[in-house]
Amino acid sequence: MTYSYTQISQYLTCPRRYRYRYLDGWQEKDTRAAMLFGRAFERALTAYFLREDTAAVLFREWAACKNQGLRYSKGDTWDRMLQQGIQLLDRFCQDDRIRIRQARRNVQIKFTRTLSEKNDFVAYVDAIGKLNGTRCILEWKTTSSRYPEGPDGLLALDPQLVCYSWMTGISEVAQVVFVRKRLVEV
Repeated sequence: MTYSYTQISQYLTCPRRYRYRYLDGWQEKDTRAAMLFGRAFERALTAYFLREDTAAVLFREWAACKNQGLRYSKGDTWDRMLQQGIQLLDRFCQDDRIRIRQARRNVQIKFTRTLSEKNDFVAYVDAIGKLNGTRCILEWKTTSSRYPEGPDGLLALDPQLVCYSWMTGISEVAQVVFVRKRLVEV
Protein backbone atom coordinates (compact mmCIF):
# COMPACT_ATOMS: atom_id res chain seq x y z
CA MET A 1 0.00 0.00 0.00
CA THR A 2 1.12 3.54 -0.70
CA TYR A 3 0.78 6.16 2.05
CA SER A 4 1.09 9.94 1.92
CA TYR A 5 0.87 12.92 4.24
CA THR A 6 -2.56 13.76 2.81
CA GLN A 7 -3.86 10.25 3.53
CA ILE A 8 -2.63 10.32 7.12
CA SER A 9 -4.05 13.79 7.64
CA GLN A 10 -7.43 12.72 6.23
CA TYR A 11 -7.47 9.62 8.43
CA LEU A 12 -6.74 11.67 11.56
CA THR A 13 -9.44 14.19 10.62
CA CYS A 14 -12.16 11.71 9.63
CA PRO A 15 -11.52 7.94 9.46
CA ARG A 16 -14.81 7.33 7.64
CA ARG A 17 -13.95 9.84 4.89
CA TYR A 18 -10.52 8.22 4.58
CA ARG A 19 -12.15 4.81 4.15
CA TYR A 20 -14.55 6.05 1.48
CA ARG A 21 -11.81 7.77 -0.49
CA TYR A 22 -8.72 5.55 -0.15
CA LEU A 23 -10.14 2.11 0.54
CA ASP A 24 -13.49 2.21 -1.27
CA GLY A 25 -12.25 4.45 -4.12
CA TRP A 26 -14.91 7.16 -3.97
CA GLN A 27 -13.96 10.43 -5.64
CA GLU A 28 -15.53 13.57 -4.20
CA LYS A 29 -15.85 16.45 -6.66
CA ASP A 30 -14.28 19.55 -5.14
CA THR A 31 -16.27 22.71 -5.82
CA ARG A 32 -14.50 24.95 -3.29
CA ALA A 33 -13.32 27.95 -5.28
CA ALA A 34 -10.36 28.58 -2.95
CA MET A 35 -9.04 25.03 -3.41
CA LEU A 36 -9.35 25.05 -7.20
CA PHE A 37 -7.88 28.54 -7.40
CA GLY A 38 -4.89 27.34 -5.36
CA ARG A 39 -4.24 24.59 -7.89
CA ALA A 40 -4.50 27.03 -10.81
CA PHE A 41 -2.18 29.45 -9.01
CA GLU A 42 0.41 26.71 -8.42
CA ARG A 43 0.43 25.99 -12.16
CA ALA A 44 1.04 29.69 -12.79
CA LEU A 45 3.96 29.63 -10.34
CA THR A 46 5.41 26.65 -12.19
CA ALA A 47 5.07 28.65 -15.42
CA TYR A 48 7.07 31.48 -13.84
CA PHE A 49 10.05 29.22 -13.20
CA LEU A 50 9.73 27.73 -16.69
CA ARG A 51 9.85 31.29 -18.07
CA GLU A 52 6.32 31.15 -19.46
CA ASP A 53 3.55 33.77 -19.31
CA THR A 54 2.24 33.38 -15.75
CA ALA A 55 -0.87 35.54 -16.21
CA ALA A 56 -1.91 33.57 -19.29
CA VAL A 57 -1.43 30.26 -17.47
CA LEU A 58 -3.38 31.49 -14.44
CA PHE A 59 -6.22 32.71 -16.66
CA ARG A 60 -6.35 29.46 -18.66
CA GLU A 61 -6.28 27.20 -15.59
CA TRP A 62 -8.75 29.29 -13.59
CA ALA A 63 -11.07 29.71 -16.60
CA ALA A 64 -11.34 25.91 -16.80
CA CYS A 65 -13.05 26.04 -13.38
CA LYS A 66 -15.38 28.97 -14.06
CA ASN A 67 -18.52 27.00 -14.96
CA GLN A 68 -18.18 24.21 -12.39
CA GLY A 69 -20.69 25.58 -9.87
CA LEU A 70 -17.98 26.84 -7.52
CA ARG A 71 -18.66 27.62 -3.88
CA TYR A 72 -17.14 31.00 -2.99
CA SER A 73 -16.53 32.37 0.48
CA LYS A 74 -16.14 35.80 2.05
CA GLY A 75 -17.37 37.85 -0.90
CA ASP A 76 -15.04 36.18 -3.41
CA THR A 77 -15.96 36.00 -7.07
CA TRP A 78 -14.25 34.38 -10.02
CA ASP A 79 -13.12 37.79 -11.36
CA ARG A 80 -11.92 39.04 -7.99
CA MET A 81 -9.84 35.92 -7.36
CA LEU A 82 -8.29 36.18 -10.84
CA GLN A 83 -7.37 39.82 -10.21
CA GLN A 84 -5.83 38.95 -6.83
CA GLY A 85 -3.90 36.10 -8.43
CA ILE A 86 -2.39 38.39 -11.05
CA GLN A 87 -1.47 40.92 -8.34
CA LEU A 88 0.14 38.14 -6.28
CA LEU A 89 2.16 36.93 -9.27
CA ASP A 90 3.35 40.50 -9.90
CA ARG A 91 4.37 40.94 -6.25
CA PHE A 92 6.14 37.57 -6.25
CA CYS A 93 8.13 38.50 -9.37
CA GLN A 94 9.05 41.91 -7.93
CA ASP A 95 10.27 40.42 -4.64
CA ASP A 96 12.63 38.09 -6.54
CA ARG A 97 13.60 36.19 -3.37
CA ILE A 98 13.24 32.65 -4.71
CA ARG A 99 15.50 30.92 -7.21
CA ILE A 100 14.86 27.50 -8.68
CA ARG A 101 17.47 26.02 -10.98
CA GLN A 102 16.38 23.40 -13.49
CA ALA A 103 12.69 24.05 -12.90
CA ARG A 104 11.57 21.04 -14.94
CA ARG A 105 13.37 18.87 -12.41
CA ASN A 106 12.86 20.89 -9.21
CA VAL A 107 9.18 21.91 -9.33
CA GLN A 108 6.32 19.53 -8.49
CA ILE A 109 8.58 16.63 -7.52
CA LYS A 110 7.44 13.17 -6.49
CA PHE A 111 9.47 11.38 -3.80
CA THR A 112 8.92 7.75 -2.82
CA ARG A 113 10.35 5.93 0.18
CA THR A 114 9.97 2.21 0.92
CA LEU A 115 8.58 1.52 4.39
CA SER A 116 8.40 -2.27 4.17
CA GLU A 117 8.18 -4.97 1.53
CA LYS A 118 4.60 -4.05 0.57
CA ASN A 119 4.34 -0.45 1.79
CA ASP A 120 5.81 2.81 0.64
CA PHE A 121 5.34 6.49 1.33
CA VAL A 122 4.92 9.14 -1.36
CA ALA A 123 5.29 12.92 -1.14
CA TYR A 124 4.68 15.59 -3.76
CA VAL A 125 6.90 18.58 -3.01
CA ASP A 126 6.01 21.91 -4.63
CA ALA A 127 9.62 22.91 -5.25
CA ILE A 128 13.23 22.70 -4.16
CA GLY A 129 15.17 25.93 -4.55
CA LYS A 130 16.73 28.83 -2.71
CA LEU A 131 14.91 31.38 -0.58
CA ASN A 132 17.12 34.37 0.16
CA GLY A 133 20.12 32.23 -0.82
CA THR A 134 19.30 29.27 1.45
CA ARG A 135 18.54 25.91 -0.17
CA CYS A 136 15.20 24.59 1.04
CA ILE A 137 11.95 22.83 0.31
CA LEU A 138 9.35 25.33 -0.86
CA GLU A 139 5.67 24.79 -0.15
CA TRP A 140 3.21 27.16 -1.86
CA LYS A 141 0.03 28.15 0.04
CA THR A 142 -2.76 30.47 -1.06
CA THR A 143 -5.16 31.86 1.51
CA SER A 144 -7.58 34.72 2.03
CA SER A 145 -6.17 35.63 5.45
CA ARG A 146 -2.70 36.02 6.86
CA TYR A 147 -1.10 33.11 8.74
CA PRO A 148 -0.06 33.84 12.34
CA GLU A 149 3.62 34.74 12.71
CA GLY A 150 3.96 33.24 16.17
CA PRO A 151 4.71 31.43 18.26
CA ASP A 152 8.36 31.20 17.21
CA GLY A 153 9.16 27.94 15.51
CA LEU A 154 5.59 27.48 14.25
CA LEU A 155 6.80 26.15 10.89
CA ALA A 156 9.08 23.67 12.65
CA LEU A 157 5.95 21.95 13.95
CA ASP A 158 4.07 21.77 10.64
CA PRO A 159 3.62 18.03 10.05
CA GLN A 160 3.49 18.37 6.26
CA LEU A 161 6.85 20.16 6.17
CA VAL A 162 8.34 17.69 8.66
CA CYS A 163 7.19 14.88 6.36
CA TYR A 164 8.68 16.54 3.28
CA SER A 165 11.96 17.16 5.10
CA TRP A 166 12.12 13.48 6.09
CA MET A 167 11.34 12.36 2.54
CA THR A 168 13.92 14.60 0.86
CA GLY A 169 16.64 14.77 3.49
CA ILE A 170 16.57 18.58 3.25
CA SER A 171 16.32 20.15 6.70
CA GLU A 172 15.42 23.70 5.65
CA VAL A 173 11.77 24.21 4.71
CA ALA A 174 9.72 27.28 3.84
CA GLN A 175 6.07 28.02 3.32
CA VAL A 176 5.56 30.76 0.76
CA VAL A 177 2.14 32.12 1.60
CA PHE A 178 0.18 34.09 -0.97
CA VAL A 179 -2.49 36.10 0.83
CA ARG A 180 -5.48 37.17 -1.27
CA LYS A 181 -6.65 40.37 0.38
CA ARG A 182 -7.54 43.83 -0.85
CA LEU A 183 -3.79 44.54 -0.64
CA VAL A 184 -2.16 41.23 -1.53
CA GLU A 185 0.81 39.88 0.45
CA VAL A 186 3.50 37.27 -0.18
